[in-house]
Amino acid sequence: MKPAYQRFRRHTAVFLGVVFLISGLLKLCDPVGTMLIVTEYFKFLGMSALIPISKGVGIAVACLECFVAIGLITGVLRKTTAILTYSLLGFFTILTLALWIKNPVMDCGCFGQAIHLTHAQSFWKNVVLLVLAVVAFTPFKEFGRPKGHKRVAAVVATLAIILAAVYSNTHLPVVDFTAFNWGSQLFASLDESAEEADYRRAPILSFRDTAGVYQDNLAVHGKVVIFSIYDAAKADWALLEQHYRQAQASAARPLLLVSALPGDLSACPLPPDIEPYFSDYKTLITLNRSNGGGTYFYHGELVHKWSARHFPGTFMEDVADDPVVVSTRHVTRRRLKAQGFCVALLAIFVLL
Repeated sequence: MKPAYQRFRRHTAVFLGVVFLISGLLKLCDPVGTMLIVTEYFKFLGMSALIPISKGVGIAVACLECFVAIGLITGVLRKTTAILTYSLLGFFTILTLALWIKNPVMDCGCFGQAIHLTHAQSFWKNVVLLVLAVVAFTPFKEFGRPKGHKRVAAVVATLAIILAAVYSNTHLPVVDFTAFNWGSQLFASLDESAEEADYRRAPILSFRDTAGVYQDNLAVHGKVVIFSIYDAAKADWALLEQHYRQAQASAARPLLLVSALPGDLSACPLPPDIEPYFSDYKTLITLNRSNGGGTYFYHGELVHKWSARHFPGTFMEDVADDPVVVSTRHVTRRRLKAQGFCVALLAIFVLL
């Protein structure tokens, strides 16, 4: 095989690897969002019995995409990587063709919650990638061998992906692609001076009291901390009460939002002095990916989020501080984490 064509094949494989890596990492950074996408696929395929394992399947698929990406970029295990690439792209192409034909109301989830494609766009994207895979691995018997140090890069990158999977499954997404992201303004907080574009972008946080009366306006006045539970059966109620009491002692007003009916909470150990409000599952899991997590609003603008397990030790100071300063501080930290991981992963591929 001519060296020029061999280099072309490797460049094509690296390009495929970058696409796989972006797709896998975007899914991996938001495992709950990926779970929702996989759930929709199980419903579409008539496999609703598998919905309980949607999160595990989503994480496994995201990790597999990342591992295939590592193989494509570093050039290790080329034959195995080629087989996995063909298998994944072949499966995704058939699946997205079925979506295009049936046209269900759902997102393909090719790039997690970050990039939304139509079913047609998703199908043709997979066709193009499949053609590139044929170019990268033809002839199938001649793959060449990677340089020795690339094996080291592959091992280190694999460990980094595993650590990222563990971190993302125990923390809120480092990059938030939901409607309720840092700095977003609640729909109910907008006034007549707001522009039409603001109304289109503003997320709606709708909830009712036990009498069925909507109380959306409670979340848009002053400092409000919302604790959201989208699965009451799996919530840590003792931990929730601890965090709720801390919020009560602060300068903010705590609100508890639950995805349930008033009668469904009779078996939950909820103290009688904590009044619950009721919203739908999709709204609460979009508001905060953590079941029992907290979200801090200031006059309807989202300032900060935290998971149920990671109540901030600086909570009292954050609520007392300038909301703009608090939001900027936490957003900067999250961006540094995301950028630091991406730079480290790039350095692994380039320097090792």
